[in-house]
Parts: sequence; structure tokens; C-alpha cells
Amino acid sequence: MKPFVPVFQHREWVSGARALHLYILPDPAVDTELFALVAACRTAMQGYPIWCLPDDLLHITVEMDAWATSDHIGVAQRADLVAALTTRLSDFDPFTLLCGSPIADRAETLLDTYPDQPFSALQNLARAALWEVHDSPAIAHDSGRGHTSLGYAYEEADSDPLQSALRRITPSHVPLTVSRLHLLDVEWTAHPVPDGSVRWEMTWEPLAAIPLGKP
Repeated sequence: MKPFVPVFQHREWVSGARALHLYILPDPAVDTELFALVAACRTAMQGYPIWCLPDDLLHITVEMDAWATSDHIGVAQRADLVAALTTRLSDFDPFTLLCGSPIADRAETLLDTYPDQPFSALQNLARAALWEVHDSPAIAHDSGRGHTSLGYAYEEADSDPLQSALRRITPSHVPLTVSRLHLLDVEWTAHPVPDGSVRWEMTWEPLAAIPLGKP
């Protein structure tokens, strides 16, 4: 594994900067199997230089608003974005994703999601809303296929033993109910570690939760 570094507009994130994100967030009252799988993965990650996300920061990134950092996106534009999302998502029904198996990737541990089609459709609607509000491209990266991030590496490590430990976890696939899209103001902060490297940690401020489908 290599150290994880967040990126904004194709450049390394400035520590303390914030950006608007659209996330799927698991519900502790509904997605109990997911939280049990994540807990088992945390046990496997013990002893590795990985910052494990706590339960309240688990998420699936749908899109990041890369038009500008959030301090340059005012109240009116945020309201316009929520309105655009609300309109587009009113005809998009809730769906279920299958999360798993656990994977030790290049710089993080994660759960891939399946099927791809409903996630991609949701992502396309989110992107259309961002383009509508900013009237210019607001998408600056390809986040790849849908996945639930579990932890981010902050030093180099051999991921083969970790992958073997993750592979022994069973059940390795669990359902996740997707019934709303969350708008959050996300901050990444760099924390020095003793060997001279940096551990990046995130926090966020919730701004809005947009339901999928009509009430």
C-alpha cells in the first residue's frame, strides 16, 4: 500500500480546505449487516498504517463539486443545487446495493458495490445538477466504480497479508439500502506522523439530505 493523498482539481488537497460532496450514507438502524462487516474489516486492519473511518464517516462518494472550494460557493448556489437535485431525484426510485468483498487497494481499503447501473444513473443525475448550477464543468476527476471506503493508508505497507485476512471474512457481501443522497461540506486535514509522513483525516458538516423518489 502507498500513502493516501486526497486531490482537488488535479492537485494535492490543501490541508484544512473544504469542498462540497454528494455521498450515500449508510443508516445504522437499517444497514446493520454493513456495519458488522466493517467492524470485522477494522479488526483485520489492526497493526497496519491505516486510518480507519469511524461508523459516522462511512460513505460512498457519488460526486465532488470541484467547481471551487466550498468557501467560494454561497448560500444561493447551495440552495440552487439542493433544488436541482430534488427535482432530478424525485423520479429516481430507491435501490439496494451489494457491498463487498473487502479489498486492500493501492492506498485504501474498501468494499466495491454492485450492481453498477443504479449507482451510475444516480451519479449522472448528480453531475447534471452540478453542471446546471455552475453553468460550467464542475467534475474534475473520475471516482471510478462505486465503493464504500473503509480506511486510508498513511505509510507504505505490504498489503498481501491484509488482503488475505480480509478475504477470510464471511459473509463478505452485505446489502445497503439507498433512499437519499446527502450533500456535505467535507474537510481533509493532514496530520504529521512520527516517521515524517502524513495521515489525512476527513470530517464533514451535513448540509442537506435529498430523498430518492416521491414521498
